Amino acid sequence: MIKVSVGQIGNNNPYYPKEIAQPTDWKFQISAFARQDANSNTLTNEFFNEINKSGYISSDLMDKQVENISGKILSGQITSIGLNALINAKKTEGKRYYILGFEHQHYLDSYIDEDLAKMLMQGNKPFAGQTIQIPDSRYYNNYFNQLKAGVGFRMKNGEAVQHFAFTVDFNAGQNYDYIEVNNSSIYTDPEGDYIDIAVNANTKVSDTVWAEVYQVNGLGFSTNLEYSFSKTNNFHFDVNLKNLGFINWNGNTFRGSIDTSFRFEGFTMDTTPGEGELPNDYSYNSLRNFIFQNPESGSFTDVLPLSLRMSGGKYFLNGKFYAGLSGTYYPTLSASYSVELFGTWNHKDVFYMTPIVRYSNYKQVNLGLGVGVKIIDKIHIYAGSAYLNSFFDKDANLGTGGFIRLTFIN
Repeated sequence: MIKVSVGQIGNNNPYYPKEIAQPTDWKFQISAFARQDANSNTLTNEFFNEINKSGYISSDLMDKQVENISGKILSGQITSIGLNALINAKKTEGKRYYILGFEHQHYLDSYIDEDLAKMLMQGNKPFAGQTIQIPDSRYYNNYFNQLKAGVGFRMKNGEAVQHFAFTVDFNAGQNYDYIEVNNSSIYTDPEGDYIDIAVNANTKVSDTVWAEVYQVNGLGFSTNLEYSFSKTNNFHFDVNLKNLGFINWNGNTFRGSIDTSFRFEGFTMDTTPGEGELPNDYSYNSLRNFIFQNPESGSFTDVLPLSLRMSGGKYFLNGKFYAGLSGTYYPTLSASYSVELFGTWNHKDVFYMTPIVRYSNYKQVNLGLGVGVKIIDKIHIYAGSAYLNSFFDKDANLGTGGFIRLTFIN
C-alpha cells in the first residue's frame, strides 16, 4: 500500500490528499524526500548558479547581470532533505501512529538595495562623485539538522476523517549568518581620494569559520503541528505549522552593531580589479571585521524560520480529479509567501499527474508538473518541479528547484 507526501508530518500527498491505503492495512511507512526552491526577482539562473558554487564570474556575465537589475534584489533558496518513518500503533491500529524522522534544512534569504548590489558587483568606480543610499538591506543564511519524534491521530466519523499530528524536534545547528543595514550611505570622491560612509548595521554569526553539515555550532528544540479535515471524494483542508522553536548558537560567535559616520582616505573600494576576482582584503569576512571593529562573542539564541502552510481543495468525478489551492507564509523571511494552484488527475491509484502554477514575493509566475507512479504494490515515487518554464533558461530570472519522495509501506 502506498502513501506519499511532500514536506509534511503525516501521510498525505499535498497535491492529492485522499487516503489511498486503509489505516489498518499498514504496519509502518518509510519515506525519503528532498525539495528545493530557488528564486529571485532579478538575479538570473546562470549568475546565481555561479555564485552558489563559487565559480568563475566573467566580466560579461557580471555586466549582463548588472543590466538586469531593476529595483531591490530579492533572492532566496529553501532546501529540505530527510527521512521519515511512521509506525502504526498495535493496540489502536488506524487511530494512532508514531513518527520518527531526520531532516536537514537550509534557508537563504536576501533583500539588497539596487545601488549596493551594483557596487558589490562592479566596485565603487562607477559611483565616483555620487552617494548611494542603503535604506534597507538584509542577508540571512541558516542551516541545521533535526531529529524528530512525535505521534499522529486519526479520527473518523462517517465519511469525515480528521488527522492531527505533532513532532518534538531536537535541532543541531551548523551555520547562522545574519546582517542588516538600514539608513546608510556611501559617497565616493570623484578622484577616488576618500570614501564617506554613514552606516547603521548589525550582524550575528554562529561561527566565523563556515561549518560542514555534520558539525554542530548550536542546539535547540522546536515542534511541528499538522491538522487535516476531509470528506471522502468531496473536499479536503489542512494546516501545517513548521519550525516553531529556536537554536542557541554557541560556536565561535560574532555579534556586532554600529551607527556612525567616518571618512576613509587613501583607499579605493574597488571590488573587481580582475575578471571575476574578489581581493582577499575585501572578502565578506574582512569587510565585516572592518565595519564591526568591536564585536562581542558568546552564545545567542534565535528563532527558526517558521512557516505556516494552508491547503484546501475539491474532488471531482468520484475522486479521479482533485483541484486545490495552497499558500505558505514565512513571517521571518523577506520572501514571506508563496501560493500554488494545482489540479491532480488520478488514474486508478496507480498514476498521478499534477500541473502546478506557482506565484510568490518574487513577482513571477512559474509553471510546473508533478508525476506519481506506483512502481510495485508497496513502493511509490512522486517527483516534479514548479519551475519548468524557467529551469532550463540560463538568462531567465532565477526560478529552479524540484521535489521527490520515495515511500515504502508494509
